[in-house]
Amino acid sequence: MKTKKKISIVSVSIFALFSIASCTPPIPPDVLASFAEKDVQCANGEVKVGSSEVAAIAVQASIDLYLSYCPESKVTTTTDVTDANLIVTDYSAKEPEMCSTASVITPAMSKTSTLVYFVSGYDGLVFSPETVQSIISGKITNLNDPQIAATNENFELIDQAITLFGVNKPSASDIAYLEWVGRQTGKSVNEVKAAELFDDYSVLVEKLLVTQGAFAVLPSNIIFDNVLTFSNLRIQDVDVLFETNSFGSAASQFVMEEQGDVLKVTLDPSITPQLDAGQESASAPWQGISIFDVGMCTADDAEQSVRKFMRFMLRLDTQGQFETFGYFPLTESVRLKAAGIIGKVLPSPSLDPATLG
Repeated sequence: MKTKKKISIVSVSIFALFSIASCTPPIPPDVLASFAEKDVQCANGEVKVGSSEVAAIAVQASIDLYLSYCPESKVTTTTDVTDANLIVTDYSAKEPEMCSTASVITPAMSKTSTLVYFVSGYDGLVFSPETVQSIISGKITNLNDPQIAATNENFELIDQAITLFGVNKPSASDIAYLEWVGRQTGKSVNEVKAAELFDDYSVLVEKLLVTQGAFAVLPSNIIFDNVLTFSNLRIQDVDVLFETNSFGSAASQFVMEEQGDVLKVTLDPSITPQLDAGQESASAPWQGISIFDVGMCTADDAEQSVRKFMRFMLRLDTQGQFETFGYFPLTESVRLKAAGIIGKVLPSPSLDPATLG
């Protein structure tokens, strides 16, 4: 029986309470959101969270955490999104459509993608954007190609044929990865010319793990759940690593646009990445990254059960649950802005800022 190893993408920091000696109402939404971190608002109304079967694994973890605080609550996941109260989606074909009735939409989490491969003894290969495009377009067909050797100086590359796998209806992060590579080469390649296409990531992974020389573009939740070997990217002599700091660096390039109760974020590659905590320089950003939104699709009940769980999804401890399953937490600025939008009609935090000093 295979044991799946869970790898934590990022360690969630402890949120520091603001020290405020006095405060004149109204309290800004982001400040209210920060104080609300201490409270879990429970409700007994039924809440159904619609998502794909794959994303439901991470969503269920957040539900389990919520039920540990609120054991009387009735929150479940469903892949039948027609009657869902909340929908979680990245808007790609494998995820549900956002409901047309959504009155509140905010980011919930993000994920990333890269080129993975199955070649025994070759962990940590680095590819240039040009090499990635040559592999996924079928121009490079063997591991010992000089173009691969040029960025893998410490490896003796063997004669190993490359078999390219792909998935029908790729995730948003897969598409973002291909677009990122295309920005570097100046040549747009929007699909993988695979020798074999699969309807589901799970079936692709099963075949990849028994096929020496198999390559595929896959999202982080699939990579980390199955402990797959992933590649890094060399851009202008800089190795951009498929790891936490690079994900956070790219996430700091997200631009927020708020329209009423809808908060959308998009990546702006031209923005200078923010510095990592305790570092003198920012990591190179991994721009093969996409956002999952959560939308409130139905009118709430008297207890505000739907909105209370939606707000819970933005807590730091819940974000930590997401990262356990290969999804990257929101940056603090996005998280607090989203939490403020969701929580602005919820009961005010019982903590009075004026009492802190």
